Amino acid sequence: MTSALLDTLLARIVDSGLIDEPVAENGLIYGRASIDAAGTVVTVNVDPELEDDDDTIDEDALLAAITRILSIGESRWRAVIDEVADDIDEAVDDEPVVEQIDLRDDLEATSVVVFADAVLLAFDAPKQFPDSRILVQLDDELEVANIEVRDRDALDVDSGDSRSTS
Repeated sequence: MTSALLDTLLARIVDSGLIDEPVAENGLIYGRASIDAAGTVVTVNVDPELEDDDDTIDEDALLAAITRILSIGESRWRAVIDEVADDIDEAVDDEPVVEQIDLRDDLEATSVVVFADAVLLAFDAPKQFPDSRILVQLDDELEVANIEVRDRDALDVDSGDSRSTS
């Protein structure tokens, strides 16, 4: 039953044109899309959070979440970047970083995992955190809900398994 639900969601995403060449695989829908405010193209993973007993997907909520993150305004994007940089700068405080540049200039959005009620952004910061990935969970209003710096080797962002509840 879940395969038919995923196929229906895939058809709606294809019709929307939001994601380039989306495909359904392993309970997720994958593709690429541009976040204009970030000036970059990212991998987009849509996770309908299917369980074996699910008989519905909130397609409208998922499409709305995809639309919200891809059409995020520049001022909101900048506010997210500022909050991420400030939070990480405060957390690392006096710990050495690889290169002393403003983290805002080093953050590169690489992927987005979209849930019906949240979005998980993955960033690289190759100069300051070359061996890590920065994960930022946004709520349904694109407000920062959680920020984590994770070791790249211990993380599989494409699986969507790094969603935090905090």
